[in-house]
Amino acid sequence: MKILICLNICILSTNSLSNSQNERIQQYVNGLSAFFNYKKILDKYDIDIYITDNTIDNINDIPIQILNVLPKNVKFSVFNNNIYGCYNKGAGLIQTWLYNKELISQYDWFIHFEPRQLLKSFNFIENFLKNPRNLFTINVNIKHFNTGLFCLESKHLINYISNTDLRHMINNSISIECDLYNNINNKGINYDVLDKMDLIWFATKDLKYEW
Repeated sequence: MKILICLNICILSTNSLSNSQNERIQQYVNGLSAFFNYKKILDKYDIDIYITDNTIDNINDIPIQILNVLPKNVKFSVFNNNIYGCYNKGAGLIQTWLYNKELISQYDWFIHFEPRQLLKSFNFIENFLKNPRNLFTINVNIKHFNTGLFCLESKHLINYISNTDLRHMINNSISIECDLYNNINNKGINYDVLDKMDLIWFATKDLKYEW
């Protein structure tokens, strides 16, 4: 059983509500450092870890502060073509997955984590590793998936991204949280739900949530 973890970053954000570049980079440093504090757990399993980014040309564009906190076995998949992300964050994420479609298809399981978030514990990922299955959390305000951290069988992710109309998502302001939730449920795909991801999500400089 092969597991792929994609740590999706976005070095060059076009979001006017995002933090300054320096604050953004520091959030990635903090988030990645917290994630790799649990490297000993990850090393027990057949896992490959990739940093993905669709806003830069090559890894030389990744700030040295971020590179310094990454273990040597981390791999990279970057490309500069974020044509959808500036209109719809979820569409931009799906574009990144489509770019990595061949890579994802080589694995049995896919773990997605956005490291601008700060893990409070490794409980969610460790829960999956001990018992691999489709694993999500559901938002407490709106009944949809939290997509900052989830685990999904690769074949289901491939099917989802291959059949999603990104322009339709953008034109109709459809969030990936709702779209993925509806797709998984409409197809009758089994999944488990945990109470929380146990992390801190930084919405803006002065606004953060614990999920």
